[in-house]
Amino acid sequence: MAAINRRNMVANFKLITLILFLHAVCSFVYAQNDTTSNSTVIWNKIEAITPTIVTLPNSFDSTKNYTLVIGLHGFGSTAESFQSLSKPFTDAGFIFATPEAPYSYLRKDGAIGYEWFLYDISSYIMLERPASELEISAMRVTTEKQMNKVIEDLKAQYNIGEIYFAGMSQGGIITYLSGIHHHDKIDGMIIFGSVVDEDWLGTDDIQNGKGVRTLIIQGEKDTAVPFKYAEAARDLLIKNGYEVTYKTFDGGHIVPKHLLPFVIDWINKK
Repeated sequence: MAAINRRNMVANFKLITLILFLHAVCSFVYAQNDTTSNSTVIWNKIEAITPTIVTLPNSFDSTKNYTLVIGLHGFGSTAESFQSLSKPFTDAGFIFATPEAPYSYLRKDGAIGYEWFLYDISSYIMLERPASELEISAMRVTTEKQMNKVIEDLKAQYNIGEIYFAGMSQGGIITYLSGIHHHDKIDGMIIFGSVVDEDWLGTDDIQNGKGVRTLIIQGEKDTAVPFKYAEAARDLLIKNGYEVTYKTFDGGHIVPKHLLPFVIDWINKK
């Protein structure tokens, strides 16, 4: 009889525990859904750790000096995918490094990509509207903090000579801004399908970067970054004393791989 009572007590205890657990779960779910009109989001500037993938020439010799190309992927892409461009550069004897953008983005295919500055994709390209304070703030953090650290760490790891940024689309924006902000640290910037605006420069003076060689490559059928915006960027830089090489191709919003030999020749041109 005592054994039966103990079994009943254990069963009752388990039942009570289960009821309490379910009540707690329901309360938590309710609390999660019990949002109010007073909810808001604040953004915090913090230090974060981000990867940079580095591909070396096959004949790499740590005692020798190498040109460094820092490739910046586009919105929603990855450092790994941008490494698909590495071979022509490493075959030419360059180091090719691709940093990962700091902000994750869930793509339509379910994969995780990354972006450089919290772009509000609900509206179109920023030259068709003013960039928000949040976008500009994130641009400046990426340009001034992350890119500075990328340059610093790569120079500490390898024997680096000249440094070039090569950016696609959103990565091209950061390339423009980095060329201006880090003008005393880099030798050139290569832009694929991108734009720039003086409002994004923070406290930088656009003329500070006029000693940085610039190559702009633009697809004539680019609908993501229409042709006129690449031309506007070219004209803005030329007006401010930049040496700009401007080349177009019959294509859209891509890095034209058939023009990478042209890019390498341009880098080697002194």
